[in-house]
Amino acid sequence: MKLISTMVAAGLLLGGCASKSRVSRVTVPGNSLQPVMRRQVLNAVDAGEGNPRVRNLRERMAEKPKNVRLRLELAAEYSRTGYPELELEHLRLAVERFPESEAAVVALSRALVRVHRPGEAEKRLNEFLAKRDKPSANVLSWAGIVQDGLGKWKDGEPLHRRAVELAQGRDALHNNLGYNLLMQGRKGDAAEEFRRALDLNPLSETARNNLGLSLGDQPEAAITQFRQTADLAVAHNNLAAYLYEKGDVAGARKELELALEYRKDSPKILENLRNLAALDGMPIQMPRTEQHSFWRTFARGLKHAFVADEARNSTGIADAGR
Repeated sequence: MKLISTMVAAGLLLGGCASKSRVSRVTVPGNSLQPVMRRQVLNAVDAGEGNPRVRNLRERMAEKPKNVRLRLELAAEYSRTGYPELELEHLRLAVERFPESEAAVVALSRALVRVHRPGEAEKRLNEFLAKRDKPSANVLSWAGIVQDGLGKWKDGEPLHRRAVELAQGRDALHNNLGYNLLMQGRKGDAAEEFRRALDLNPLSETARNNLGLSLGDQPEAAITQFRQTADLAVAHNNLAAYLYEKGDVAGARKELELALEYRKDSPKILENLRNLAALDGMPIQMPRTEQHSFWRTFARGLKHAFVADEARNSTGIADAGR
């Protein structure tokens, strides 16, 4: 059983992310088709039937057969419209025809990871790096990410370090190295890399959350980091997930009960508490709703309003001084 965290600590995959928008495409039966029929369907899609963009890219490729960018665009179009087989076919062909292209080998490794073939991605990247004296930070970082995905943290570390040495001003590379170190249990070294990432990009929620995880043994410091990207309920829930992974069930319960005080109706927090209750046999303590007299409520209202005004004034001064 694992507790649900409301954020994910992960290396930043380089080169952007896949679009989450829906795309229009021809409905094709799934892989239950007979192999021959499936191949016929893929051949039709590959030829561009019903997709003007595919036809246009294929025509341009015929005019400029040495343009690797066009082939990568075509592969990306097949991925966008839901045909990973065709995407992989064209990416493998691109790597064979353009063995010097880092863009091609990185695109192929990304596609292989998406279809759960990290072993082949590792092989392709290792072959590419073995023939290069001066690979770019991008391909080195991707090779490190693939090693991390295989659980080969120590093999991935030197790749991440080489990437950072080549491009020290990129926060994602410091974050990736930090995550690798965190997964090796080297929390202090990991925290240093996350801080470097945040020095370069203070708005990075991934680095901020990862820094919170690396400080999990210092609950107050961890909460300070978590709450900069989430509310207090989320912050205490995330710390509870960390403590539970360490085997500190009592500490996890305490953090979840604090989280529940800030958000009583959170399904994730309640589910986590139910899971812990099944483990330790202790009842779930729901926070009590305090009953206040009219005058006490009125006094609290004045206090909150006054404090809010003070906070607004302080913010104004701070803003003016920037």
